[in-house]
Order: sequence, then C-alpha cells, then structure tokens
Amino acid sequence: MNNIHLAINGQQSGPFDPETVKQMFDSGEADANTMGWMDGMDGWKPLSSNEFAFLGLQTAQPQGNLSPTPAQPSNSQSKKSNSENAHSTTAPGTFAIGSAISEAFQFFKANAIGSMGWLILAIIIGCIPVAQIIVPLLGVNFFTCVKNFQESGKKMSIGDLFDFSRALDKIVGPIVIGVLIGIGYFLLIIPGLILTFMWMFAPCVQGDRPDLGFIEAMKVSSRTAKGKWLKLLGLIIVLAIINLLGTIPLGLGLLITLPVTHVALYTAYSQCKRT
Repeated sequence: MNNIHLAINGQQSGPFDPETVKQMFDSGEADANTMGWMDGMDGWKPLSSNEFAFLGLQTAQPQGNLSPTPAQPSNSQSKKSNSENAHSTTAPGTFAIGSAISEAFQFFKANAIGSMGWLILAIIIGCIPVAQIIVPLLGVNFFTCVKNFQESGKKMSIGDLFDFSRALDKIVGPIVIGVLIGIGYFLLIIPGLILTFMWMFAPCVQGDRPDLGFIEAMKVSSRTAKGKWLKLLGLIIVLAIINLLGTIPLGLGLLITLPVTHVALYTAYSQCKRT
C-alpha cells in the first residue's frame, strides 16, 4: 500500500503509512477534511474521498459541522479551492524549500548506511579509469531509491545502485547535461544559469521515470522548472550553504550533507509533480 502525504496546519507532511494516518485520525491530528495524496492520484483530495476508503475513516468521523484546519479547505468550498489549498505552503506545481530539506533528512535518517555508501562508492569508482563512467548511473539509481522510499517506504540497499536497465541513458544523460551547462558558463554566466535551472531536475526525472530517454527527461525537467527559476536559485543557494557547513568538521560532514542535498533536490522535483 502506498504511503500517504498529508497537508496539516499549513504544512505538507509525510509520507505516512496507513496505520499512522489512522492513529492521527483517532488523536485528532487529522480529520475527514484533511487533504491527502498518494502516488498515482491526479491531485490532492480529502481523506473522506473514495481514494482513501481503504482507511475506514469515514464512518469514524462525526457527522457534525467540521472546522477545517488552516491548510485544508472546507467541504463547502469549490473544487477549485480544494486544488488551490491542497499543498498550502507548497503551491500547485511548485515546491517548498524547507519541506524538501526536511523530507531529505527523514530519508537520510532511515537510509543512512545506503546514502553514505552511495557517496563513498561514487568517489571510489570515480577514481578508477573506465569504471568511472558508471558514476552518473549510480546517481540516477540513487534518485530511484529516494522515489521508492517516499512512495512505498522501501529502504534502499547498495545493490539498488547497480541497476543497469537503460544504462546508456543513465550514463550519457547526466554527462551531456553537464557538458552543455559547462559550455553555457564558459561562454557567459547567464546562459549557464538558465541551462542549470532548465535541466537540474533531469537526473531526478530519469530516476523517477526510467522508461524515458535522457532527451525526454530533459524536456520534462524544463517543463517542471518553468516559472520557478528564482525559487530554484534559492534552493541552490540553501543546498550550497548546507554543503559548506558539511566541510567544517574536516569535511566529514559531507558524508551527510551531500546525500541530503541530493535527496532534497529530488524531493523538490517530487513536490512539483504531485499536482
């Protein structure tokens, strides 16, 4: 069963497993009007909707007038209002930097060994001639591990990093993108920034949708990033600061901050695609 994301008190929270959602419902942290989302849903809907019938919450909810929390719309509001308020701090088609970083630390906490293992493997393999070519593949597969954890709670394993399906796209895509962005910065700073904003989600798209070729992933990334360049710049700055702080204790903090910032990037992309 897919885990469930909730909008509670103006904040996007989760993912939660169904049992946790039931407990939150019983304790009053969530009610029938609380907006929820699971992988495969077109948009956010209240827990009273048919999509969440398997939780068995509708019959437990009192039938009086319910006072919705600030993050959720009331039943009397139109469908449009439901759509607009579904994410609260995360507006439709965009992301919240704080929420993305928070989810990233949650992932790292649950997958610390795998996350640090990915980074250490990438560094070691990157120092080996010829073998270093698979480093981009490890990165894309790491994003797939993040997706699987966020959607189903599946913890990553080191073996997951060595999925060679669509290997050519996973290897060539990040390399091509890196070269093109590098050329943009070499010519002028502005073109480099524009290309960075357009394609920074492309490896995330490949990890999320491995059926796509890297060119299609670049197109999806460009569409996802459209209209969010200032926010993406803010995300880049915040992630850079986090990694800078990671260098302070003899660089050992990077074993935490580099995986966390990569997961935060994927989470930002994931939040954008949920609407």
